[in-house]
Amino acid sequence: MLGYTRICIVIVCFINYCHSASAQNAIPGFTDSLAKKIEYYAAKKQQGILFAHFDKTVYTNNENVWFTSYLLNANNNKNDVLSAVLVNDNDHSIILKEKFVMDKGISFGNMFLPDTILSGNYSFMLYTNSVVNGQPQNVFTQPITVKNTNEVSYKTTLLLEDTAKIAPPTGRKILLVTNASGMKLIAGATVSYYLGDKRHPIMAGTVKTDAAGQYLFTIPNRDITLGNNTLQAQITYGKETQLVKLSLPVQKNVPPVVRFYPEGGNLSDGVVSVVGWEVKNGQGVPYAATGILYRDDKPVDTLTTNSYGMGSFVLQPQQESRYYVKLMRTDSRDSAYNLPKVLPNAPVVTMVNAVVDDTLRFMVKSRLPGKFYVMVHNYKQVFFSFRMQVLSNERKVKIALDDLPKGLAEITILDSLQRPYAERLFFAHYDRHNTVNVAIDTNEYKTRQKVNLKLNLTGPDGKPVTGAVSIACVQANRVEVKKATDIESYFYLNYDLGQLPVKQNYLGSGVADKAFLESTLLIKGWRRYNWMELMNTTVADTVQRIDPLIIKGTITYLNTPLKKPVNYVILKDSSINTALTDRDGNFAFTNAGLYTLGDKKIHLFVTGKFMKDYVFHITDPYDRISEGLADNYVPSGYNYLLNKQKEDVDDTREFINTRRLLKEVKIKGENDELLYGAKNACGDYYCIFNILDCPNHRNDPNNKVPVKGKMYLQVDVDSHTLKNVVYQGCINNPDANAVDGIHYSMEFYPADYAQLSPTEPEYLSTIYWNSLYSISPKNQTPISFYTSDITGSFKIIVQGVTDKGVVYGERTFVVSK
Repeated sequence: MLGYTRICIVIVCFINYCHSASAQNAIPGFTDSLAKKIEYYAAKKQQGILFAHFDKTVYTNNENVWFTSYLLNANNNKNDVLSAVLVNDNDHSIILKEKFVMDKGISFGNMFLPDTILSGNYSFMLYTNSVVNGQPQNVFTQPITVKNTNEVSYKTTLLLEDTAKIAPPTGRKILLVTNASGMKLIAGATVSYYLGDKRHPIMAGTVKTDAAGQYLFTIPNRDITLGNNTLQAQITYGKETQLVKLSLPVQKNVPPVVRFYPEGGNLSDGVVSVVGWEVKNGQGVPYAATGILYRDDKPVDTLTTNSYGMGSFVLQPQQESRYYVKLMRTDSRDSAYNLPKVLPNAPVVTMVNAVVDDTLRFMVKSRLPGKFYVMVHNYKQVFFSFRMQVLSNERKVKIALDDLPKGLAEITILDSLQRPYAERLFFAHYDRHNTVNVAIDTNEYKTRQKVNLKLNLTGPDGKPVTGAVSIACVQANRVEVKKATDIESYFYLNYDLGQLPVKQNYLGSGVADKAFLESTLLIKGWRRYNWMELMNTTVADTVQRIDPLIIKGTITYLNTPLKKPVNYVILKDSSINTALTDRDGNFAFTNAGLYTLGDKKIHLFVTGKFMKDYVFHITDPYDRISEGLADNYVPSGYNYLLNKQKEDVDDTREFINTRRLLKEVKIKGENDELLYGAKNACGDYYCIFNILDCPNHRNDPNNKVPVKGKMYLQVDVDSHTLKNVVYQGCINNPDANAVDGIHYSMEFYPADYAQLSPTEPEYLSTIYWNSLYSISPKNQTPISFYTSDITGSFKIIVQGVTDKGVVYGERTFVVSK
């Protein structure tokens, strides 16, 4: 594909950049074995960092999802397939699944959200075909929001009838109400409901609305517990289905969760220590809190956390005393939280700043003199190791970090028996940023006006660098802060530390940004790894068997096994090929044999007089892995509705333009062909721009059926440019068995209103998407595209890789009439 060779060079350079440092000042004998253990541990845990740039996080039904995935720090030759599944956060069901070609660590994808998808929270789960012990090594999850813009004939609401804090003995009563236009009553509608997790509900059933279009639920108090307090109901009436839910007040007050994180790992008798602390409510939501620190039942300090639920304080603990914190303004009866046990003679490592540039300063404190060993590493390799003798209460250390890559690293303090006494996380070279300069004509455009865009990449030294990036220009309110991810934050923070409190720009240069990361490193990164697991790792653990994912099949005749090979026909992308089974009717696909354009399927059949008597049985190993990931996925809790007594179906008022467009389309005709555009039996069509199977106009009413032998435009999978092709016609066999192919992504075609300006409104929230754009100091090719008929704020998001690391940048502009 276009640019893959260049991209491969960029990624290889990036990987070498991240692993250029080597162990220095090693202590012979002592750390040699530890360095080997860390080497084994890194090999045992070897896996790439998979990241995907999605064009936005808020979608509507009948809309394309575009993404580019990057596999970093991995043996890319083992990964040539990317599987993408869309999972419903409510019930873990798989809504969509497709496979895409991956080459040299890059994969492009686009998936179409059907008209029937309901509003709600969903997650795309992506993984490559590098599988060890049945589990994919490289997984990435992108949460999204879906808004269904279909016009509905009725509205459904759940109402909590009794809002008292203490529920009546008979239980909570929740009224389901349906309202329709024209005073019509939605009587006899089917209502399927469940309380808690749909896979293991506390209660579930199916009922009907009464003559007034209502139904009254009564939920016993004993069944309403934390984590199982959401009532969900799906209403089906005619061809319409709606989903509503309501979070019910929990009868019993659940105490907040308070945790303490002494810097370095332990409180030491008589040694001044910094202690991080974190406060979350019973649902795991961090919040700003105030508490009183007690020593032996006497208050000694007032403590606070920030809005992210994180804070810190200084303490000189005494082993004979008990320390605990009581939160202020809490309804919990159990509001006393004990600090960890105070240990005797334990060393303490402390830093004034853990977010540093090129120099790290820290102190090792000990009440008694002692000899220690210091290792600076990242659980993949050792960068420094040296002896240290603490003669007084503390020993100050300064380390130049020239040989460390940018990102997270650890200081581990050990004794002579290689036992870790203390450990501290820090972030090196925070000031080293690759920068993408996003230049546009102006900050304000008119509708259907041309936007000219130029990109420049510079490294930390300000000099131009080479890179490959994906580019999105989307309606700004389609990118939610709570669900957005960027490659820089994910690569340097989220991948190692897991989910962090919702924040915009985790790696910003402001004082508040650094303060947030300081708290995060003290709390979120504390004791991230199991040292015992590392010490028990052997060279045998480094040998990993990659399980091949091969799609196989078997042909039977009249449901009985074959006794001799049989020829079968493969229909793919308007081409016909034949293949031969073995004597038992078995066959297998190569990945290359499954490569198809767009979202097309591969069709199989046996020719001859008795072709209908042959049955194909396909086994797809990706299905098992996808179902396992979906079933075990724990989605983030984005909405906390304990104090909200009413919840309707998702509000789509901000997408009124899309809804208005659908209404205008429906006026044109009453049948599906007029509503969704013309297609032939193979699903082929061409749009107003003469592009064959154009993804931007998938259901456009102006689409027409292509004619065999005529010329159309189609994207070339190698050059990623439009070329003229002669349509070969639709080869449709209704008796053929369909197999999902491994797809080349379809190309995004930005509107060119200078060539053709439709009279119908164009409400496109993604006005530009470029799956991969190569940038070098010598390549400054300008990019141009047009705004649509949507007004308001738009955001240009650019992210990808350079030969100096990952890069992320954005720019906003406004569209007006």
